Amino acid sequence: MYSMTGYGMGESSNDRFHTKIEIKSVNNRYCDIAIRLPRNLISLEEKIKREIKSKVSRGKIDVFINIESIENTSSTIDVDIPLAKQYYEALLKLNKGLGLNDEVRLFDIYKMPNVITSTVEENDIEDYWKVIKEALDISIESFLDMRKIEGENIKLDIHSKLSNIVSSAEIIKNRAPISLEENTKKFKENISNNLKDENLDIQRLTTEVAIICDKLSIDEEITRIFLHISQLNDIINSNEPIGRKLDFLIQELNREVNTIGSKSTDIEILNNVVNLKSEIEKIREQIQNIE
Repeated sequence: MYSMTGYGMGESSNDRFHTKIEIKSVNNRYCDIAIRLPRNLISLEEKIKREIKSKVSRGKIDVFINIESIENTSSTIDVDIPLAKQYYEALLKLNKGLGLNDEVRLFDIYKMPNVITSTVEENDIEDYWKVIKEALDISIESFLDMRKIEGENIKLDIHSKLSNIVSSAEIIKNRAPISLEENTKKFKENISNNLKDENLDIQRLTTEVAIICDKLSIDEEITRIFLHISQLNDIINSNEPIGRKLDFLIQELNREVNTIGSKSTDIEILNNVVNLKSEIEKIREQIQNIE
C-alpha cells in the first residue's frame, strides 16, 4: 500500500552538468504531473513524465529540476528583435493608456516570454538526459520509499479501525436474533390485546407477522458487512494501487450499516451502528490518502 503524499530528491553529475531533482505529491483522483525544468530542455518533459507514470498511478505530482553547467555547452542564445519591439510598443501604449509617465526599460522587455531563448544542440540534449535520468531514478526511488512508509502506517491504522468494526458487528450479530424474537413477541401481544374478534384468522395473522418480522431481519446486512470486511483486509495487503477499490467497498459497507440503522429499534444495535459509522468515516478519510 502506498500513500499519495510523499517527497523524494536525487542528484547526479557528469563532467559537464550537475542535476538536482525534487519530487513531491499530494492527493488527487488522477495522475497529474507538473514539471519545472529549463525552457531549453522542454523536449525532455514527456520522457520524464513517462518515467514517473511507469511507477506512480495517482497523485498531484510536482517535479522540480535544477541543472547547473560545470563547463560551457554548445547552447545557442537567440534574441527575437521583432517580438521585443512589439512588447516595447505595447508597454508604451499601456503606459499612455493608464496616464503614466514611466520609462520603459530594457529589463521590462527582455524578461518577457520568448524574447531571449536558448536552444541546445541534439548531442547536448542526450548528455542532459543521461544526467537527468540518473537523478530522476534516485529521486523516484526515495519518493516511493516515503510513500510506502506512510502507506504502511495508514494500513496499520485501517487494520485497527477494521478490528473495531468487527467488534461492533459481532455485537450486532449476536443481538440481532434476540431483538427479532422480542419484536415478534411484541407484535403478537399487541395484536392479541387490541383485536378481540372471535372470527380472526389466527393463521393468516401469524403469517403476516412473520412477513413483517422478516422485513425487519438484518441477517443479510450482517453477512454482507463481514464479507466487505474480509474483502477490505485482502485488498489492503495488496501491492497494487487500491485506493479506488477501497473507496467503493467502504461505500458499500456504509450502505449496509445505514440499512441496519433504519430497520432496527434496538438500543444496543443502534449504539453499535453509531460506532460502526464513526469508524467507517475515519477509514474513508484515510482512504483519500491511498494511491
